[in-house]
Amino acid sequence: MKKHLRQFFFGSSIGNSNSLNIGWLLFRLHVGLSIAIHAGFPKMNDIAAPGWFVDQVAGLGFTFPSPAFWAAMASWGEFIGGILIAVGLLTRFAALQLAFQFFVIAFLWYDKPEPLTGMYFQQLYFWCYVLISFAGAGKFSFDNLIMKKWEIKSPVFTKTAIASLFLLFGLSSQAQEPVVKIDDVKIVEGRWSGQLTYLDYSSNKSESIKASMEVTIKNASEFSFNIFYTDEPKKNGRDKYVIKAAGTFINKRKVIERSIQPDGSLKIVLEEKGKDGNDHKPATFHQILLLGKNNFSITKMVKFDGEENFFQRNQYVFTR
Repeated sequence: MKKHLRQFFFGSSIGNSNSLNIGWLLFRLHVGLSIAIHAGFPKMNDIAAPGWFVDQVAGLGFTFPSPAFWAAMASWGEFIGGILIAVGLLTRFAALQLAFQFFVIAFLWYDKPEPLTGMYFQQLYFWCYVLISFAGAGKFSFDNLIMKKWEIKSPVFTKTAIASLFLLFGLSSQAQEPVVKIDDVKIVEGRWSGQLTYLDYSSNKSESIKASMEVTIKNASEFSFNIFYTDEPKKNGRDKYVIKAAGTFINKRKVIERSIQPDGSLKIVLEEKGKDGNDHKPATFHQILLLGKNNFSITKMVKFDGEENFFQRNQYVFTR
């Protein structure tokens, strides 16, 4: 029994090939550090998880004993679990709990889960952690040292552990993926008036029409833009936005920039792939939000595949 437990916690199924184990080490470092730095660390401002994440967890039905408990467990599980996978310590245990988390994200939280053919990164990470759960840490890991009965208090092991922790915490303090929170949107909540300027593909000319907008916040992860056209009320519409993946996505658009501008306004840039133009050509879209106390704009930029530069497709400019 002890042998089986030791094999589960510290063993590996990778084999002794150096080239394979080096590749496995690089794989572990990526899937471990990326989740620790970009998903877990941004939630480490407090022992408890941030409110927007608690709301997401509650929405999935994890309410006993409380959504705050499960949100905190998930946050620390991402941070500590990622570090353990990266250094190769209790690797299978860490991978199993992360596989469970990403199973929930990929197949319960995601709008349209595709169990085998989905190409979204949450599902890819789920299968990565499943793979690590089966394979273990490999040769270049603390688990392997423990399996070889190295003394935990030996000078070599202690110095290596300390050096690794300094390296990991040094990496975690460096650049992170930009993260958006609902508080970023609150500054523009309410009514705005202005105009829409858009490029008419048929005439290749810019056209402008009067427009107004009502920004509403539903909860800690969802807000909407209600758009009204003064002269063309039949075109009025509502765009719903949901903050996902720990603030790194809004709907299916990836957050690629969040920065404070010289005038104090907040700039958020979202990116997605799609098709545009009369001939529906593949393209990359950037949606640029400039959020200020008295000024608010939304700009859509387009770059067709094979071209170098973005051009402005349309722009809403509002004041109040």
